Amino acid sequence: MPPETPPKSDEFPPVAVRPPWVPNSGKSRAKGSYGQGVLNGESLKVYIDSMLNWTRPSWHGHWPPFGAYKDKGYDPNRWEEFKLDYRPYENGHDKLNESAASAPRAYKPFPDYNSPAWGKKWRGQHVSCLGPRNIPLNISTDDEVQVYDGLPEDFPREFAGGYDVIGLDHDVCFDRYSRYGPYGFGDDEFPEEVKDWKAPELIPDWQQVNWGQLQDDCLRLNRNRYREGAREPIVKVPSVERPSSDAVSAAMVEQTDTSRTNLEYRIDDGPKYHHRTAVLIRAWTGYNYEENDITAIRAMISELSLQSGGEYQVYLFVHVKDRSLKIFEDEALYKRVLKENVPEELQSIAVLWSENIFPEWYPEVYDWQVYWQQFMCLQWFSLTHPEFDYVWNWETDARYTGHHYHFFEKMSEFADKQPRKLLWERNKRYYIPSIHGEYEDFVENTIEEVMDASANSLIPPPVWGPRPWARADPPQVPLGPEPPTSFEDDNFSWGVNEPADFITLLPMWDPRNTSWSYKDKIWNYIPGVRPIFTPQDGAADWFTHPDFVDIDRRVFINTVVRFSKKMLRAMHEENLVGRSMQAEMWPSTVALQHGLKAVYAPHPIFNDRHWPEAYTSAIFDTASTVNESTGAAEDAVPGAWTEQADSPYNKDREYNFQGWSWYYASRFPRKLYRRWLNWPISVQDWGEAERTEGGPGADGPMEEKRMCMPGILLHPVKRMNKDKTKP
Repeated sequence: MPPETPPKSDEFPPVAVRPPWVPNSGKSRAKGSYGQGVLNGESLKVYIDSMLNWTRPSWHGHWPPFGAYKDKGYDPNRWEEFKLDYRPYENGHDKLNESAASAPRAYKPFPDYNSPAWGKKWRGQHVSCLGPRNIPLNISTDDEVQVYDGLPEDFPREFAGGYDVIGLDHDVCFDRYSRYGPYGFGDDEFPEEVKDWKAPELIPDWQQVNWGQLQDDCLRLNRNRYREGAREPIVKVPSVERPSSDAVSAAMVEQTDTSRTNLEYRIDDGPKYHHRTAVLIRAWTGYNYEENDITAIRAMISELSLQSGGEYQVYLFVHVKDRSLKIFEDEALYKRVLKENVPEELQSIAVLWSENIFPEWYPEVYDWQVYWQQFMCLQWFSLTHPEFDYVWNWETDARYTGHHYHFFEKMSEFADKQPRKLLWERNKRYYIPSIHGEYEDFVENTIEEVMDASANSLIPPPVWGPRPWARADPPQVPLGPEPPTSFEDDNFSWGVNEPADFITLLPMWDPRNTSWSYKDKIWNYIPGVRPIFTPQDGAADWFTHPDFVDIDRRVFINTVVRFSKKMLRAMHEENLVGRSMQAEMWPSTVALQHGLKAVYAPHPIFNDRHWPEAYTSAIFDTASTVNESTGAAEDAVPGAWTEQADSPYNKDREYNFQGWSWYYASRFPRKLYRRWLNWPISVQDWGEAERTEGGPGADGPMEEKRMCMPGILLHPVKRMNKDKTKP
């Protein structure tokens, strides 16, 4: 085994100006320099004290309560007084360069299929598939997403993450017509009344489109691109019988030949079969499918599956909540539940599942509620559909305003490029351009702080290889590899170009020194010790154990994530012996313990307000012990961002995320998305009356002021009723 003790900071090799796995940001909009506006020590305390001296509202009913922080050393409500950022709303189509605004172009962010260079990497030939208009997609211009080159002149830059970091296009923008026109948006409008919109000429009867058949036919046309066992459409009603250990092992060792992604610089060792990825859109019986839900799903199917030739396949993954319904024992009942709960247009892509499966699969866990055990169903899907190398868990209330294929591929490419050295330590921290400057400066500082803090025993040693739970009974058998060298001898090369087993869209962090609500929802890591839920106590908030502090674990927020087949197999193996954790703590912890490659991909996130740099740093890029009485930050813990007592993930401090474009509890995504669609939204500046903006006529007589945004990932966008300004 390689030594676990990291080198002292002065022994650590210097970081190159730009490590090969750090993107060259090239030309980008202005960023800050590293540490801009960041305060420390006494100057930070003085600054925070001054910020907390503000006029709090006196009305009741707000959470967190305004009055509760009058004598505290922190206030999760303080940001509400910051000025709203109207730039996304005000910088529309009319603020584009005139020549670009009048010339939208087709946006096809795909590889150069069938080119000589592509053929050196991939087996088979890409064959164009039919789209919903029954026309091959290489011919049909009606099925093309349109973009405008450039951004409106004063569009804000991202608050966290970065386009250049991930490799996403940041110099094109989409309006509601160019983005969703191919999928039915604007079908009831007159194109001549919308300036510079190239509207589709042929409108299909959407209710009669058989998306499942289109995807299956597309796969058959492209079958020679994929390995044996991944060339045929899936059985949508799979067995609920748990596969034997031998069968699971056989599926895992099957020669997939899919270790290559689209990265241009991979070692040329001959063409490979392309990997296949399932995208499971989570829904449930009783879900109200709104028009925009269906529009977004059409876009995902076309862009991910049909236009790629079957590299992805999209399914509606429907939880049958009534456990008394024996849908797998009665074919007629299965079909009835499907027809009663899924719109006709989506029935051909639906896969039903029930919690009833899992007492038989995982009896030792003793809890199978989807609220806590959200990924058991993905394990079932993966083990019964081993043709998929990866599975994305997607939510019905997530939206991407750009092209789905571009986003998914760039997340994968970024993750593949990351070396394993100090990966878990990088995973915990937000990259915030206004305070960190260029990404390479951020990476270099992160490495330096972690190594210094570790050398001085302020934080644990860096992760290097699997970290199984030492007291596991039965013992954990890691599925991940052992490091090929010692920590000291690796020059950030191990893991580069290795496909990631787990990709998250928010950081992964250690909750043990925080007060995150679910950090002790742990099943059977200490044999027989698990939370007990009752009708009177459905959360078991009392549950804890003194030994839980010794269980190294990681949390990520939001369950839109990507799994490898190996990752889901590791989770399955742990559940078999009864071990589990709360859903947002479970996969990342299994990855840590099994030595699997887990990566946080810092995609662009926007904020609805103008946050001062110093306050931003103090909330989202800090780690301190706190005064038990006031909650004020006391002793800083370098290298432990968000992992201490002042963590922004603590129940009340989490309110600071309310203005983020990607956070499960935020209000901003729904507003931004609705206004982009020109649906009415409620707006209220601090101290002023609430008002309604958007709606018919708001974007001008020819919709010339319609919003034009780069690709932005948004969540949540719940209850999107067109006429309902508030959810």
